[in-house]
Amino acid sequence: MKKWIGLSFIISILVACTSIDKKEQEIAKVKVEVKFALFHDAFFTAALGDLPKIKEEYPYMFPSQMSDSLIVERRQDTIQQFLYKQVKKIYPTFDKKEKELIDLFKHINYYYNDFETPTIVTDITGVSYEDRVLYAHNLVLISLDMYLGKKHEVYGGYPAYLAETFTPKHLTSDVAKKIIATKYRFTRDRTFLGQFIFEGKKLYLEQLFLPTISDDILLGYTPKKMEWAKNNEAPVWSYFIKNELLYSNEPKLKQRFIDVAPFSKFYMTIDKDSPGGIAKYIGLQIVRAFMAKQNVSPQQLMKLDAQTILSQSGFKPKK
Repeated sequence: MKKWIGLSFIISILVACTSIDKKEQEIAKVKVEVKFALFHDAFFTAALGDLPKIKEEYPYMFPSQMSDSLIVERRQDTIQQFLYKQVKKIYPTFDKKEKELIDLFKHINYYYNDFETPTIVTDITGVSYEDRVLYAHNLVLISLDMYLGKKHEVYGGYPAYLAETFTPKHLTSDVAKKIIATKYRFTRDRTFLGQFIFEGKKLYLEQLFLPTISDDILLGYTPKKMEWAKNNEAPVWSYFIKNELLYSNEPKLKQRFIDVAPFSKFYMTIDKDSPGGIAKYIGLQIVRAFMAKQNVSPQQLMKLDAQTILSQSGFKPKK
């Protein structure tokens, strides 16, 4: 009997892997045309006399209220020039990231065939966390100076939990996150359960679009924080249940367990070891459990209410 069970398990894994391989082969055939506008190179290597030509080539980078004197001032700014040199050390070419982004857009187009592939624009914005990836009017603006590596000297003013994500590995992930967040801005369900299941859905989508992404990059955790999340899945879920948090509308729960933060706030000694936004991790596990059992499209998943997903997931936290 044990032999038959073992054989059945192996066969099920092989079938699943074959299905995934076939899907990835189909995705590889998806046609996408991606324009890469490497503005950071064009602007910071241009002679001052070439700036009118740069303005003509990249009109979306020069708002009408920006005077020519301000443009010249930015071009000659020593800090901007320093950042450009740092960027060139990490990204002597953009070829590797271009391949990653093309693959991302192939996956998005496979699941959302009405998705309009944006133009990718690279720039340097002065180490601005809020501006690291912008997405609007079919343009994605990437600030390469925000992806130099977590220990780079220019991030000295940022807390370590944020700087952890300022690496080249997080660049494509951040683009995917921004596109997903723009398409799915909020959920009408204001319960704690509704909020973290919504975050879990978005993370699940991101993993569909970036199938080789690791969980620590996906969630923005250090390997140590990722290990804590996996090892404490059951106690965290038990805490949510015992304290009757799932159906609470208390706004502070989002700050304590969902928002980007150095740690989650149980108001216990374990706080210092926990990763921020631990409820997003739990939400992702519930959505994964649901999708492993249910045959629904990403679009259908995003429309389903949190209670249905939880009820039909059969979620059992790892002990």
